[in-house]
Amino acid sequence: MDAVTRLCTAESRLAAAGWRLPAAPVPRGAYAPYHLAALSGATLICVSGQASRRDGTPIVGTCRPGADLDAARAACAHAALSALSALREACGGNLDRVRAIVQLRGYLRSEAEFEHHSAVLDGASQVLEAAFPHMPRPARSAVGVTSLPGRSWAEIEISALLDDRG
Repeated sequence: MDAVTRLCTAESRLAAAGWRLPAAPVPRGAYAPYHLAALSGATLICVSGQASRRDGTPIVGTCRPGADLDAARAACAHAALSALSALREACGGNLDRVRAIVQLRGYLRSEAEFEHHSAVLDGASQVLEAAFPHMPRPARSAVGVTSLPGRSWAEIEISALLDDRG
């Protein structure tokens, strides 16, 4: 066993290998960088990606540098509502069984030069905060992509813990 593997903590092993952990990330929008939740008495549910749709019709758009972000935020909000609808079904019709929204992922159809993904995904975060104001913010990722199904502007995934007593 070499000296690096004999070190007792992950950080000391990283330091011995010449790596240093940076300061913890600071959120650039309405989210937490991570979310801790106990699994005792709960079930993890991962909701598949839900595209931005209004009455079944895709909300089409592309995030562009310098463009007003309100329409893109609204598209994210609609996608989040669809994700909550799927979550409600997983909860047997009762969203009050949701113990925590653990993670929110947003895929945004955007041009390569667009940089404000996090600000756009705030539209989905606002929906979750309205539905579950007492819960801590989830971990979150905002990713720019070149295309989405139906040319939708956004696609949202959520992972949640459901209370098993409901």
